[in-house]
Amino acid sequence: MARYDNVKYTNSFLNQVILRFDFLQFASTNRVFTDDIEKSILRFFPRRGMDQIMRFNSINVVFDSNNPSTPNAQREIQEGIQREYYSLNQKNKLVLSNKYLIIEINEYSNFEELQQWLQGIVIPFYLENQLTVIRAGIRYINILKPDRVKIRKNLFSPEIAATINVNEFQESGEISLIRSMHMTEYLVNGMRLNFRYGLFNPQYPNRLLDNSFALDYDCYSEEPIEVADGLLRCVEKGHNAIQLLFESSITEALRKVMRNE
Repeated sequence: MARYDNVKYTNSFLNQVILRFDFLQFASTNRVFTDDIEKSILRFFPRRGMDQIMRFNSINVVFDSNNPSTPNAQREIQEGIQREYYSLNQKNKLVLSNKYLIIEINEYSNFEELQQWLQGIVIPFYLENQLTVIRAGIRYINILKPDRVKIRKNLFSPEIAATINVNEFQESGEISLIRSMHMTEYLVNGMRLNFRYGLFNPQYPNRLLDNSFALDYDCYSEEPIEVADGLLRCVEKGHNAIQLLFESSITEALRKVMRNE
């Protein structure tokens, strides 16, 4: 797979980066919110928000000794906590609970910095918890807004350009366009990569008023991950796949815009 580690753009259209890790088990509150884990998070997200009491549905599988071949699944509701942490400017957020860890980045610098955050948080977390991550994902959302760039077909690969209607939408009194998004799915290195692109409409579900264009890449794995290194490798694989697809989605015309040329 081609690598684009040295590619840097000064005028990026990246709007948000999201990482999400879902746990198979319900992690006990006293193991998730230890002092060491909190210290590791506060290094990168130093503003702590309020706790929320959460109720999680879980399934407990019980085997009957008289009929071991037919397990009995019992649904349980377990009470836990969701705690939020923010960066100093509150543009980036980490959400931790008994069932998941989410990072939302609205002010993104580079992947190397993101790796430092993950190493500094995930490794201490796994030292305290023996958990299986059943879904690990990384998502990059790019929004090309009309006040920054005019949406033209020559900015994108032929497949994406073919979906762009250069003529104004002709609406009747009964029909109005509210969104026009397309999705392509890929399998890459054992992960699933969903690519959504098109007129996403920031005013949705109101009628579409501008032609803001989205390039949304969501890469995730549903293979069980039980160690910190495995989770870090999964995120890196997802990032590399997204970067490759992003570069394949755009043309040199858009690269010049992003390089301020």
